[in-house]
Amino acid sequence: MKTREQITESIYLSLARNMRHLDLSGFQSDARLREDLGLDSSDTLELLVSLEVEHDLSLPEEAIMSTDFTTVRAVAKVFFEAQQRLNSEKLLEYEEDIKLHCFVSCLSEVIKRLDFDQRPLYFGVWDSEVVVTDRSCISYHREDISHEVFTGWYERLYGIKVESWFDRHAEREVNIGRLVSLVENRTPDQHIMVMLDMHRLPERVNEFNKDPFPHYLMLGPTENPERWFVYDPDYRWEGVCEKERILHAARHHEVGGGYLFSDKVAHVPELSEIRAYFEASMLPERHPLTDAVREIIQAHLQGCGKNGEPLPLFNLKHALTDVPILAIRKYAYEHGLAFFWRELLLEEAEFDHWCEVIAELVKTYKLVQFNALKLVTTGDLAIGEKIFALLDQQVEREQRIKQRLQEVFHLWSGQTFGSMENSIPELELTR
Repeated sequence: MKTREQITESIYLSLARNMRHLDLSGFQSDARLREDLGLDSSDTLELLVSLEVEHDLSLPEEAIMSTDFTTVRAVAKVFFEAQQRLNSEKLLEYEEDIKLHCFVSCLSEVIKRLDFDQRPLYFGVWDSEVVVTDRSCISYHREDISHEVFTGWYERLYGIKVESWFDRHAEREVNIGRLVSLVENRTPDQHIMVMLDMHRLPERVNEFNKDPFPHYLMLGPTENPERWFVYDPDYRWEGVCEKERILHAARHHEVGGGYLFSDKVAHVPELSEIRAYFEASMLPERHPLTDAVREIIQAHLQGCGKNGEPLPLFNLKHALTDVPILAIRKYAYEHGLAFFWRELLLEEAEFDHWCEVIAELVKTYKLVQFNALKLVTTGDLAIGEKIFALLDQQVEREQRIKQRLQEVFHLWSGQTFGSMENSIPELELTR
């Protein structure tokens, strides 16, 4: 089964090889077939035939008659949904591709291409590292942040070794030269990740409006050496970009990182390794994001930073701006629950309930941030008590999610390996 990203690449290859009269410099997921790429109705049908004949894809005839193929994304969506799915009886209706963590999303994309279950990979995301700076600001990025937890377990689970090609001690242009060489000489089994500044790619969506905006995505060559193909699994965007624009975005002094890995020896994870990763990732009594927000609020109310320096309450206005980026990582709980729910064939109604609880967990961080801004604007210190009450609710809410996750994990573990824990209590579907 091909991923949406693979199908989009197949669309590009088909157009580039069979319709050389087209200008594909603007090819990307949301490009309109007629207005942006110049396809007429006959060209579109020729594209559909090419995808079936040359790229091992197929469409039911009713889809050809009834679908309005207006954009690249629309074509990819129809072909993706027409594929026969493995274990279709175990599928759950939920957003499987919601953006959570750009680094892990790149690793996950390769797993999906191999038709392996990527859900276990997200076990480590719900409590992934949160940075609180010396100035009591939360941050999703730090120059020396390590991804070794993810790369180490990625190799243990799927047999894929992820190696850094970026040398933090080398000159910037040395690393740029390495990136160019990797892309130009990429083999089909290789996957190239790079961190770049999304702010320097203004045609791309930058919903957090950050400058700079460090972000990992993947690169590959095209038939034109001056254009590279961009794969952004986190934002579900694929398209062609000028090589120099990509390099410009990778040159920013506050971004730096890159990895190379091959899927040649990839394998389905051992169940014992999935169990070990869950046990290592589940921290029942820890709530890193909520604890970090609480620490920041307390520091600003006390007017004292980490090192004892004065901390004006006004600084709180900017101290939580990265919270929305980190909050969405809590949706990783959906992947964890979905893995065990699918394997155990549990009732979908309860799964839907927990998805609602997880969504409430994520959205409440927005309410916390709103009240923090209100605290700064009004100077009403009583609002601080409301914020702490919201944070207490977050701990309780996340604790219930973790408890249920542990319960279904123990049931799965008992059924898979044999255990005294072979029953699971029914929980009331309450908030």
